[in-house]
Order: sequence, then structure tokens, then C-alpha cells
Amino acid sequence: MQLRAILERIKRFVGREGSSRSGTSPDEVSSLLIDTFAEDGGEEAGRGGTVAAAAVRAACRRMQEAKTKGDLLRIIADEAAAFDLRDLEAMNARFERKVAHLPEDYRDRLLSSVREEIFGAHHRLILLSRNGGGPEMENPPDPALGGYCSMVAEACTAKAREKDPKYLYLKYLLSAFTIFVVEEPAHPVGTPFPGGQIVDEWEGTYLCPVRNLADDVPFALCPYCPAVQSTEPTYPEMRARRQERRRRECLANYWTNYKG
Repeated sequence: MQLRAILERIKRFVGREGSSRSGTSPDEVSSLLIDTFAEDGGEEAGRGGTVAAAAVRAACRRMQEAKTKGDLLRIIADEAAAFDLRDLEAMNARFERKVAHLPEDYRDRLLSSVREEIFGAHHRLILLSRNGGGPEMENPPDPALGGYCSMVAEACTAKAREKDPKYLYLKYLLSAFTIFVVEEPAHPVGTPFPGGQIVDEWEGTYLCPVRNLADDVPFALCPYCPAVQSTEPTYPEMRARRQERRRRECLANYWTNYKG
């Protein structure tokens, strides 16, 4: 399916009737939410520290061979050690420049989620790699890891033909940690989509309003994300409605099965 058709489906699915809360265009939706490869403009080859495509492919093979989440954590931490705070700040600044023209309210909420996606994930990666984690680190990673690593190797190789893929690779590393080690969505809970819906969590399940709408986008994170497609809108106020619905269901069950 062509990317434009996917974006039109996303706009229809997540947008409120008559909403102009985000004011984003289809191209902005693509770059900000689903098209990881296109969103990363890359660096001119040869400028500053570079990441070789061959090194990325070798690291991806090591990640594919990880038997436990702990093994995967150590490999990701070793790879991430090649980057420093300036790289994280540069990646965040690049994103800030891309969204500088968006409406302030939406931009601020989006940037807050992006900072968590970058700095928060990196901080948790370092802490967990130093502390070793708990017994869950002995569990095998999700089988989708193999496909994810193949996708990352292919994406970075394609990017390296024209640009330095270092920031793209860093983003994929942080996402690998988030998705396969701590098993959380690539975009943090609360990430706002144009139209008002958000990535949400309900009773232990992560919900995304566009999870099933972007599987055909090359090099996207969506096919590997543990979030599931939401079956109802995920506007922030929907949590209160779900809580009220669950309360009523519990009361109905009580009166039917215990007092009926």
C-alpha cells in the first residue's frame, strides 16, 4: 500500500470531526509518527563521527543471536556506548527543528514524549545494564526480534548510501531496548497523534490508535511494537469513561452473581 493512502486512512481514523488541534499535514504525520526512515534526514557522509553500515549489520547479527533479554540488553548497551550526550541532544534538536512550525500546544506535548523516547530510554538503558535487571532478564526476547534486526540492518545500509546513518541507528537501538527488553511501545504512553488521540495503557495492555494502519511502511517501528490496535478512540478523556464503564460492569456482576 502506498504511503499516501496509509496516511489518509490514519487521518480519517484518528481525527476528531472538525478538529484542528494539531494542524499537521499528511507529510508531517508521516515524519513524526510512522516513517522512521524518512523522518531521519541523516548526516552528510564523512561529517563528524560516523557509523559504518557493515558495523551495523554485524551488531544486528549479534542481537539476533541473543538468547535472553539480558543478552540483548548487554549488546544494545555496548552499541549505545559509542554515542554520548551530545548525540542524544543533537537527535532531539533535529526533531525540534522539524516541528518548530507546528501549533504550540501540540508541539509541546509531542516534544515531551519525544524527549522521553530519547533521553528517558537512554537513561533506563544505562541503569538497567548496570544493575542487571531482575529474573525477567533471563526470558527469551520476543521472536519478532529477528525480523526487527534484519529491518534495522537493511534500513541503515540504505541510509548509508547517501548519508551517515548514525542517528537512525541510535533511534533503532533505543527502540530495540524499549520494545524488546522492557516490552513497552516505541512511542511512550501519552504520545499525542494529530486529531487528539494518544498512545494509552489500560489494564496492562498498551493501546495505539494507528497500530494496524502503518504495517506497510518500510523500515517503520509499528510492526514490532507491543501496543495493540485500540478498538475505540484513545482520546485522553476516554480513560475516565473506561473506568466508569468498568465500575458499572463490576456492580452489575455483583448484583447478578452475588445478590441476584
